[in-house]
Amino acid sequence: AYPALQRGAWVAARDCCLCHAVGLHDVSPNPNAPTFRELRLRFNPIALERRLHPMPATGHFEMPPQSLTAADVPDLVAYIQSLEPPPGAPH
Repeated sequence: AYPALQRGAWVAARDCCLCHAVGLHDVSPNPNAPTFRELRLRFNPIALERRLHPMPATGHFEMPPQSLTAADVPDLVAYIQSLEPPPGAPH
């Protein structure tokens, strides 16, 4: 599972970080774009995959179609799901 997290972090850095906060403590550059931490809380992994799969072709909201591929989606979901702060960490 660890390589999936690494690939997901790479995809986030390549495709998502211009609008979304993709780490544990950063702020989204686009104030309308939810942080990945917020996405983790809003969607379970299955729902998140369903929302991400059409994006390569259609984009979403202000986001144009991306270089995100269907193969990238599970890795990106794994990365987003990993963003739970450790116990006792500030939120």
